[in-house]
Amino acid sequence: MSVGTLHAKVVLDDPSRIHCGNRDPVTGHINLRYAPGHGNASAELFGPLQVYVTLHGRAKTKIWKSNGQSTSIYRGRAPLFHQKALVYDDSFRAHPRDSTNFPFSLFFPEVAYAQVTDDFDEDPRYISQSSQRLPPSFQSSYHGFAHRYEAFVEYRVGVDVVMPRLDVHVNKPGEYEEPVIHYEGPRTTQLADRRPYDWRGSVSVRNELLLPEADRPQGFRQKTKALFGAGNFPTYAFDWVCLAPKDLYLGQPACFEIRIKARENECTATLIPEVRLQYFHVEIEAHTDVRADRTLFRCPESEGNYTVFEAAGAIDNTGPFSKANENTKIVNTQALGSGRIGGFSSSFATYNISHSYSARIKFGFELTGKVKEVDKEYGVIVHPPLEFAQPPAVAEAGPSVAGPSSLPPDAGGKAPDLPPYEPLPAYEATPSGKN
Repeated sequence: MSVGTLHAKVVLDDPSRIHCGNRDPVTGHINLRYAPGHGNASAELFGPLQVYVTLHGRAKTKIWKSNGQSTSIYRGRAPLFHQKALVYDDSFRAHPRDSTNFPFSLFFPEVAYAQVTDDFDEDPRYISQSSQRLPPSFQSSYHGFAHRYEAFVEYRVGVDVVMPRLDVHVNKPGEYEEPVIHYEGPRTTQLADRRPYDWRGSVSVRNELLLPEADRPQGFRQKTKALFGAGNFPTYAFDWVCLAPKDLYLGQPACFEIRIKARENECTATLIPEVRLQYFHVEIEAHTDVRADRTLFRCPESEGNYTVFEAAGAIDNTGPFSKANENTKIVNTQALGSGRIGGFSSSFATYNISHSYSARIKFGFELTGKVKEVDKEYGVIVHPPLEFAQPPAVAEAGPSVAGPSSLPPDAGGKAPDLPPYEPLPAYEATPSGKN
């Protein structure tokens, strides 16, 4: 007959903390509470006790495919690692309803080392070797035409309790009751040494506002002719270049530089107009590819695109381009991950999930009452946070555009420069109980 039950519970010191890399410990304690068995209300528990803590991670996908008449569900399972640590191995004594805590400190591994058990096709979008970089915590759910997917990367802490030679029932958290640990890659010690994208273009305007004020059309007839371009008006033209970063860092603003230079051989205007950068808008879109275990012929796949960051850039000054500012404007966004749409992880790939990003920028030059718009989209890599936060280049964000935290990474036990982490949704179990 059982002498009672040990109720085991995992308690994290900071459940909301995002742990960066394998040097940022996961700390907490195992709480054990003893409940005596039936008929042994006052009996104490005494004997050898072993308490183990497990830290494990996995990447998982679930894909729905519909042909209009029926829907099939496919799953992709990719274990990342599973490690077990002994936190207590000694004699143990407990009175009824006693509660005892056993502290622990765990570290993530540098790389994933679990062997994937499912069969996946070779594909350059995904990583097939077992020693892949440990991916960040991640979740995505997408509904598209005739297809749908759910995907996540999660890390959990579990507990095992053993009392050799004693008939003690252990009540411990099940797989989906274990607390989730939020993980991001190791902090980046230095900026990537890659040249920014260098986009170039030109703008040309020809209208009456380039004439001296005394020579501009007067009266209804002349203004109507000017409206339809019937007048012989001078031209002003300029070249522009936009330097856009290829590498972005969580918790840091994205910085852009825009320069202009007059095209003297095409300018016939004696009146040089003011050229202003009227606005600058940045949108970052995530692209997620997912796949499931190989079927008879192939690995079922799905994909989704969705916006994770959207913000107006803060321009260093509101004045026109001029010699005083070397005909250059510096634009900073707010800190990445603090946008109004939500936080996001760094770029990564696993056996069954590939997660990448693109940036879309829109900006407009204003001159002679007209706005010339530029719209560009390009691929970027999102990196983990920097070891030490970098200040914005020149542009200073206004009150509604928050920059990166100036606190050190471990101030108050928090990581303030990281995006907020959304809790993982409950994952639907399969009818067979295998998930």
